[in-house]
Amino acid sequence: MIVFDTLSYLESYQGAFPEIETIISVMDRSLPYDQLPGRYDTPEKSEVRYIIDECLSSDKGFDSPGFEGKRVMEIVLEGEEIVSVSDSVFRLMEGRFLIYSGDEKVRRGMMFSLPVHFKAVRFIF
Repeated sequence: MIVFDTLSYLESYQGAFPEIETIISVMDRSLPYDQLPGRYDTPEKSEVRYIIDECLSSDKGFDSPGFEGKRVMEIVLEGEEIVSVSDSVFRLMEGRFLIYSGDEKVRRGMMFSLPVHFKAVRFIF
């Protein structure tokens, strides 16, 4: 299942993904905005982990590592990027999120028109 929506509706997906409560808590405290690129555990010590990336988009983008048996929620914090999930293409920009299976083939960091610096967080759950 792929979910592509705006952050204002994130709370409405808690019934399908209980981990969203933890993600909302992390985002409400602006942790990913303030932290440097890297891997982090959530302060709630839940099963949810997150990775912050800062990249420059390009015409070809780059393959994203898989997270077998997990789900991934990607949120662009600054800038924008095109993400391809098993041949479905999504334009992520501030205020949007994408949830997909960690088993999918994912290509990230593709540019829309010109290369753009972007910062994104990926929650793994």
